[in-house]
Amino acid sequence: MMERPHPLKNQLLEKMSHELCKMEETGEIDLGFLSHVTEFRHHIDKVKARWLENSNTEGFYFYMAARNIELMLDRVQERFQEAEKAHDNPAVALDTLALLPEFDKTLDLLAHDEITPESIDTILDRTGILRDVAEDRNLIESIETDLKDIDADIVRLHLPALMDHICGTEPHTTDLDDE
Repeated sequence: MMERPHPLKNQLLEKMSHELCKMEETGEIDLGFLSHVTEFRHHIDKVKARWLENSNTEGFYFYMAARNIELMLDRVQERFQEAEKAHDNPAVALDTLALLPEFDKTLDLLAHDEITPESIDTILDRTGILRDVAEDRNLIESIETDLKDIDADIVRLHLPALMDHICGTEPHTTDLDDE
């Protein structure tokens, strides 16, 4: 199984962790942290693009794992921007800190190229864990928000296979096929 090295990811997560720990110690939120979130988002954009370009339609599961990280970063950014007004410091720093190891584990799985039934099960499990941690920390949006920005053509192409995998059913069509 081919794995892509990701030193940038490690450096970014390390910087983010260090700054979040500092914020927790001081009880003060530093909005400069959001520059790291933006940089990390650029890394996630590349990961998402790589999985969208994958010719195997089951690459969509891996794309969605990266998409979930992106959505969590959106929520991190929102909470940081509202932290002072919402009296959310240093809670937002601690909540974000709890997500970093989950980001790391998920991105490690996304660094592999080979798609197997086992890797699909693993990424689906990992995405579920990631979402659970984010939900416990109020760092994820609703499923409706998850889907609203996804291109309808991407959904049309990949949703039936995703549903078949989740439900263990025969291939089927969606309402999107009628559009």
